[in-house]
Amino acid sequence: MIGAHVILHLGLCNAMLKLPQGATARVHVRLMDHLGHPHAEQDLSIKRYGDSPARAEFDAPPGLYQLQISAAQFRCYADDYVFFLDQHNRTISEQLSDGAPVLTQPMLIDGTAPPSFMYLSPTYVLFDKDTPCDKPVPDPLPLHLTVENDQDSFYIWLYPDQSLIQHGPQMIALQLQTATGEEHYIKLKIPFPQPWGGFPNQIQFNVTDNEIDWLTGQPTGVLLCPRLFRTSAG
Repeated sequence: MIGAHVILHLGLCNAMLKLPQGATARVHVRLMDHLGHPHAEQDLSIKRYGDSPARAEFDAPPGLYQLQISAAQFRCYADDYVFFLDQHNRTISEQLSDGAPVLTQPMLIDGTAPPSFMYLSPTYVLFDKDTPCDKPVPDPLPLHLTVENDQDSFYIWLYPDQSLIQHGPQMIALQLQTATGEEHYIKLKIPFPQPWGGFPNQIQFNVTDNEIDWLTGQPTGVLLCPRLFRTSAG
């Protein structure tokens, strides 16, 4: 497995911010699969430069993992879920917290994309599941998400709200901005939220230049429902 080279930007916890400028600290990084088996473990050195995030690098195998980061000397931890695309380097930002980490229950969306995709300011919005195709979109529903874009790939964490869980799955749409500041909305066949089974659901959604070119001349402000945008569950 070639995997990915990871650049980790790590926000320091309160205890670590008491270190003098330029001081070095050690953090332990572990990647666990859905069965709890470790697939990578490394001790990394980080330096404090003011309140700026510290930087470290490591290699990771492809796949979906629970990322555990610990600075045991300072009793600071971070816990998250991440997906690594094979042969795609990526940047991750994580925040160390004082005390035990709090694990969330996100759904992950990731995929490859050409550089032109990033110029369209891609993000994701949530609509009522009954929103019709080719009609003006309604106001989006509340959605908590985190977006990380690299040069040739993207990674999204979607966090369910309790009210959404009670009312059942809604519709996710990809929002892309035109050069004139208008928005295209593209329906994705991904119900959200999905039942939590102890590990995240991960959806791969690759974007090509042909799909970007297809948007030219398409109406803005309506829900587009093309067949060429495809997703796959991992």
